[in-house]
Amino acid sequence: MPGLYIHIPFCIKKCKYCAFHSLPYNSELVKQYIVSLKKEAELRKETFGKTFDTVYIGGGTPSVLKISELLDILKIINYNFNLSPREFTIEVNPGTVNREKLTWYRSVGINRLSIGVQSLNDKELEYLGRIHTGKEAVECFKDTRFVGFKNISIDLIYGIPIQDKNSWYSTLNGITALYPEHISAYSLSYEPDTPLYGEKPMKEDLEEKLYYYMIEYLKDKGYEQYEISTFAISGYKSRHNTNYWNGGIYLGLGPSAHSFDGTHRYANPELFDYIKGKSFKKEKINRTEALEEYIMLGLRKREGISLLEFSNRFGNETYNKLIKEIKEPFLEVDRDRVRITEKKQFIADAIIISIIYHLSNEK
Repeated sequence: MPGLYIHIPFCIKKCKYCAFHSLPYNSELVKQYIVSLKKEAELRKETFGKTFDTVYIGGGTPSVLKISELLDILKIINYNFNLSPREFTIEVNPGTVNREKLTWYRSVGINRLSIGVQSLNDKELEYLGRIHTGKEAVECFKDTRFVGFKNISIDLIYGIPIQDKNSWYSTLNGITALYPEHISAYSLSYEPDTPLYGEKPMKEDLEEKLYYYMIEYLKDKGYEQYEISTFAISGYKSRHNTNYWNGGIYLGLGPSAHSFDGTHRYANPELFDYIKGKSFKKEKINRTEALEEYIMLGLRKREGISLLEFSNRFGNETYNKLIKEIKEPFLEVDRDRVRITEKKQFIADAIIISIIYHLSNEK
């Protein structure tokens, strides 16, 4: 089933590593954003007249919005689209929610939270430019449980230069003691036009050790790794993100949001152009691009990709090229599925780029 994404481009303060489109919260800008969102929703409902199985409100920091502002957004999407969400997620950050706001989230049908914790170490949080402390993150989680949320995801970051195995263990230990249903853990990236860009990263061998330590630690705590950076207890895999990884249809509303209708990809402009009414960019996905995306997304999943489906979609010649790649030590086959071996997950991006290159090369 298709997924609906709404991008909220506002934060209290932009984190030092963040490359996503966001601006400091401004009530007047929020009003203009909501007016533009309404116009976009009315336009897009004509081409995306589908029932959405999942809804995801991301950012930015959606929880920075006032209840009245978020209510206006929910009215817009409920009026314009058929919503039947088994999973309705909103991203929240510690320091931007309280029990009253969390209780209201539940009352309007939101049934899943994604909390941006990143670390429980205060020095690491300060390095990242977060607005909360480790203690405040734990209290935020406890508040979500207090008001009745039973499906909570935690975001973490590893590879922070001042991080070591002891502090990473402390964060993992503290988080798993809370027993969230879902954990996403990402390597710290240094994107252009961010304050961290150009700083010296953690040594790669140490970062690799932290990554594999995390996999084993979370496995021991009952979490299944189902994607390169993602773990869940039984029954709590993210339906919304899985739709992305499976190449499913999704509609993205809001500035800088992306959509995919199965044939075309759409990219919205950033906030000020969005408010001015500038239209999205539309691009038809050709065979090569479809192949690249299928490999890139599919091999991130621990279940990998189906050889039969691959053959049916891309033909025997491309299939035979993939079979040759399987002979390399970084891929393994389990019945009909091929995936990156567990020991090579840390360099998955490099492996995927190499495979895409060989499959796209017609010579």
